[in-house]
Amino acid sequence: MADTVIVFELKDRDGLARIGTIETKRGKVTTPNLAPVLHPIAQEITAREMKDRFGVEIVMTNSYTIWRSDSRQRALEQGLHRLIDFDGPVMTDSGAFQSHVYGGADVTNQEIVAFQRGIGSDFGAVLDIFSEPEHNRHRVEADMGETLARAREAAALRGEMNLIGAVQGGLFADLREKCARELSHIDVAIHAIGGVVPLMESYRFRDLVKVIIAAKRGLGPERPVHLFGAGHPMIFALAVLLGCDLFDSSSYDKYARAGRMMFADGTRHLEEMESLPCDCPACSNHSVEDFRQDVKLLARHNLFASFSELKTVRNAIKTGELWELVERRCRSHPTLLDALRELRRHADFLQEFEPASRPSAFLYVGPESIHRPGLQRLRKLLQTRYSPPSKGTLVIFPEGPKPYARRREWEIEAISHRCGAQMIVKSALGPVPIELDELYPFSQSIVPEDLDIETLEASDVFTQQYVRAHGYAQGFTWSGPDTLGELPKAGDGGKPDWDMMRVRAVADVQFGRGSADALLGGKIEFVKSPNTDRIRNVIRDGKHILSMRAHDGMFSLKVDGGRLLHRAFTPPVLRVVVETETAEFNRQGKNVFAKFVLDCDSELRPGDECLVVDQKDELAAVGRLFMTRGEMLAFERGVAVDVREGVPPPP
Repeated sequence: MADTVIVFELKDRDGLARIGTIETKRGKVTTPNLAPVLHPIAQEITAREMKDRFGVEIVMTNSYTIWRSDSRQRALEQGLHRLIDFDGPVMTDSGAFQSHVYGGADVTNQEIVAFQRGIGSDFGAVLDIFSEPEHNRHRVEADMGETLARAREAAALRGEMNLIGAVQGGLFADLREKCARELSHIDVAIHAIGGVVPLMESYRFRDLVKVIIAAKRGLGPERPVHLFGAGHPMIFALAVLLGCDLFDSSSYDKYARAGRMMFADGTRHLEEMESLPCDCPACSNHSVEDFRQDVKLLARHNLFASFSELKTVRNAIKTGELWELVERRCRSHPTLLDALRELRRHADFLQEFEPASRPSAFLYVGPESIHRPGLQRLRKLLQTRYSPPSKGTLVIFPEGPKPYARRREWEIEAISHRCGAQMIVKSALGPVPIELDELYPFSQSIVPEDLDIETLEASDVFTQQYVRAHGYAQGFTWSGPDTLGELPKAGDGGKPDWDMMRVRAVADVQFGRGSADALLGGKIEFVKSPNTDRIRNVIRDGKHILSMRAHDGMFSLKVDGGRLLHRAFTPPVLRVVVETETAEFNRQGKNVFAKFVLDCDSELRPGDECLVVDQKDELAAVGRLFMTRGEMLAFERGVAVDVREGVPPPP
């Protein structure tokens, strides 16, 4: 069996969304990306124009159409790329959808796979069995079994052609996941999620979310994921957020023929327009009447709209703003809003890929924002890792200006003097212990002053969960100076060491309960910013162990801090285990590559600080994760850990 002839490498990410490169013999494809579907013979917009004018890197055409046409022999003799005049990577469909729609095809799986290989397709598709949403479980399960059998058959026939294997399973999440798991063990280069066109055509986006997540739960992470038949820009952001890397569609042409303009927020009909609400190259020098008379103009606009949205999505991944983009896009249509709200039901899966912080501030878009999986994980960590300085009396402040501790300095000092109570802020994002108010995203968030009822009610629930988790003896809600008189008098007049409390709290939440004790024994000194008076470095017994990052209030781990955590916690906590031979490169400060990783703490998330150790558990480096555990173990290429500092070998 020939090896897969592509290389997929991650370059950047935001949760499940990823910017990557697919390297093929005919050039690179940057993900996320769209492969416009071309008719192999009658091209409304030619493949040459697509590449030169639109920058298209990959296209798709239908091998079954060629098989049935007069061009069949010419394709075999000249090759697919000359036939359609495109010198980049070309994907071919097998005709499975046409076979389903028209009740069968006069070609077998073996024949169409061999034909795709024969005409030089870069990515050939298996003739899978298409399942409709209304099909019953018995039929769907049988069709799924046949699809997998055909994928195995195709893998033995593909030669040097890359295969596209489809995940089927209808609306049955367990079947989708099962199919995905089995497909991950078959020699295919691209995982495609099939059977979703009817869902998109009928705006059943909530079901689409369920199908994608079920497939992603079962798929190995090292292969690109293709959402078959998805070509409308209104769903790109959502699908990419869920881990889809590639799309294909002829919608740009079909919509144009129906007089419909595609936009990131929906579709508009030419007949309803007085002027063109777009400044793309196709629209800027033309009128509505021009579009009505020339379908090519409208098709060009639809392509520009599609690729413009993909650029927007990539930028959002780069800046850490994809969730905000998705929430804005999903508010453009009620059924997309249903899909967005479905995501909170899958937070257990999504949070496995969520970073603890992002380069941009947390922007509240609507009540759905507070249910983002990263926030749900942080609220859980506050219940399981954070240790309140006092469990006697709790004082709850209402939401207010940030940073909370500095804006409520008088109240905090007065309460501390009276009874040494634990203080939290009841914020829209959840309860915020006062010493953690600079932790991302509590301080780095923009939330409206007047909150909607759903967010206020959710804030109540989050606070109640926090209080129950820590078991305070009594609690008070701060309503002004009069509240001070209601508090029990139990203070000793001493002023709390807020710097130490802040550092201890961040250490436990970030690295795990017990980290503060491990890191902060001995003589501790803080280096502060002369401009903001905020902690920048933590020194223990003269050694620099931690640096507090200004943008998210979390720590960057230094070598001496790494040594302390390494001694305090047993494997696999905080560890990325690499081959002993390659650990020597990490000791020199070089990054950890996925192919050399043997194991990783499953609790670590992309962006987390980590300890790089060899097979003897000797510390080799400290750094920051780029991949999840599953990705490290699956990918053969790419950086798994950005090493900050190497650790000299033991004497």
